[in-house]
Amino acid sequence: MPAAAPELSIAIPLYNEAGNVERIARGLVHEARLAGVALELVLVDNGSADDTGARADAVAAALPEVRAVRVAPNRGYGGGILAGISECRAPVLGYMWGDGQVRPEVALAVYRRLVDEGLDLCKARRVDRHDGLVRLGVTRVYNRVFPLLFPVGTDDANGCPKLFTRQAWERIAPRSADWFLDPEVLILARRHGMRVGEVDAVFHPREHGRSKVRLSTVAEFGRNLVSWRLKGGPP
Repeated sequence: MPAAAPELSIAIPLYNEAGNVERIARGLVHEARLAGVALELVLVDNGSADDTGARADAVAAALPEVRAVRVAPNRGYGGGILAGISECRAPVLGYMWGDGQVRPEVALAVYRRLVDEGLDLCKARRVDRHDGLVRLGVTRVYNRVFPLLFPVGTDDANGCPKLFTRQAWERIAPRSADWFLDPEVLILARRHGMRVGEVDAVFHPREHGRSKVRLSTVAEFGRNLVSWRLKGGPP
């Protein structure tokens, strides 16, 4: 059973992830219980068109560590995460994806490194990736361009889970409602001189659902990169 005040809160944005909800939630709860970490898991149905919301509700009813939140219409990748984190209560909080491509034990390893080393932010770094063709292409373009413009000390700015102390998250105060949320938090963490760590992880193939990354994501990243580089902030 979780403590009345959780140690770790993780928000998971879910958009048409009905096939993944229960496996991800139960996996995270299982790993947290094994590790003796009081977990709060916030499942965010981000305007799904399938039965993601109903499945999240069912998991929340079955597991005391889990809460389900619904937002509609879809608020975008970053918007779903921000909605979930606004519900998080723990002193360490953050987010990870709802596609099941990073295993639950990675989140606990990230948490342990953040706490044990007194970091402000700790994240996964995908060292073995099993992407679809579109996502692989987007990733290659992005990973070549982003470090040239923003040397943030990692070659996987988008790697998740990302966990923060509450003080660090509130100081960063990210606003990106789109896919630029991940690089935004690293850009701002570097500006504030925060201590950042990484844990190597495997990025497994999807078992259910489809990637939400599209070719249009490249254009979106491009607009954000130019705006942040020239103006120091979002467009």
